[in-house]
Amino acid sequence: MYEFSFESFANSIVGTWKGEGSGIFPTIKNFEFIEHLVFKKDEERAVIHYEQRTWLKPSSSQKRRSSHWESGFISFENEEQLFMNNVHENGRMECMNLNEIKISKDSYQLLFESRLIINDERMQTSKREWNFDDGKLNYEMFMGTKTVKKQQLHLSACLIKEM
Repeated sequence: MYEFSFESFANSIVGTWKGEGSGIFPTIKNFEFIEHLVFKKDEERAVIHYEQRTWLKPSSSQKRRSSHWESGFISFENEEQLFMNNVHENGRMECMNLNEIKISKDSYQLLFESRLIINDERMQTSKREWNFDDGKLNYEMFMGTKTVKKQQLHLSACLIKEM
């Protein structure tokens, strides 16, 4: 069994990650996207800042276009309450608990679950699963809405860390 070390974790994820993913949900048309995700570590505290930009992949009728932009912080400062807070370009803010960290030799799995979502009446709950493994990040995002109450898979992506 491996013990979590913030420094080791932060050093392994800091940098730029790029890749592709797809989105599905019962109330929308399926889509594919391109994504850039940048992680930066606070040099004095156990906090990571991230910025995530997403563009819809071009189709025969449209060029690539901006889709999603969010920025947030993941805090490891209080071992009893790990969390991620973020804000989206549309004004939605999410406060998520980091409920679980699973560690193996070269990988980390982080499980986040929403505690508070504001400025978006549609979204009621969310959950994110991030799997970092040897320069790859695979993630899934689940959500529940006013019309689809049970959490459903919404986004999945695979990103590669730039060296």
